[in-house]
Amino acid sequence: MNIHYVNRHETAHGDIKSYIETELGVLATKYDIAKADVILDKDGHNDLHFVAEINLHVKGSTLYCKETSDEIGKSIDLAVKTLEKQLKKHKETHFTSHEIRRHTDIEK
Repeated sequence: MNIHYVNRHETAHGDIKSYIETELGVLATKYDIAKADVILDKDGHNDLHFVAEINLHVKGSTLYCKETSDEIGKSIDLAVKTLEKQLKKHKETHFTSHEIRRHTDIEK
């Protein structure tokens, strides 16, 4: 899986990037992910909020998630959990309907 990073306002360092690679690697073992675009950013002046935005390119679709919290690691965790739900739903809807059509075509 190819991961492309955009690091706005010096949000992340090497440890964060390796953490993202590990988390997305776990998802890649369960689902067929072609590529990921990760955007890390800071929002606000006094109260800083860290934003993790992840786009996953899977077969036939692009899944998008944007999460904000007071820590960059927490934002990444929330984004990965949201994407895992989206991937599960994508797999159920696309591959289940394909299997039903394939079995229906065989029976005809």
